[in-house]
Amino acid sequence: MLELIKNFFTGAEDSQSDRSPDSRNQQTSSPFDLEAFRMNDVKVFALSTCIHCRNAKKYLDECGVKYECVHVDELTGDERKQAVDEIKKHNPAVSFPTIVIKDKVVVGYHKDKIDAALKGE
Repeated sequence: MLELIKNFFTGAEDSQSDRSPDSRNQQTSSPFDLEAFRMNDVKVFALSTCIHCRNAKKYLDECGVKYECVHVDELTGDERKQAVDEIKKHNPAVSFPTIVIKDKVVVGYHKDKIDAALKGE
């Protein structure tokens, strides 16, 4: 047990792990055609302090999706006004995150809706 705790804090692998060495190093393949997306196809409007925004960006990162992120709360003046005007076109409530994936819009952090939009559904 002491060895297990030591390994946890040092980052060492558990020698009694039931995972094979190959399964630890494999990345899961994305169910999305990542080649079909360019960075300007996916845009995330977020607040820098929003946990749902952070989770949505983390999920997109885990899926391997490239995206542009606009932290609206870090903008000022005309830049902020332009960002808010753009968000209103997709989400009149101006809530966060607002994720624009090609012609689909996902408001909030909903993995199933993000997946559907990435698949073009």
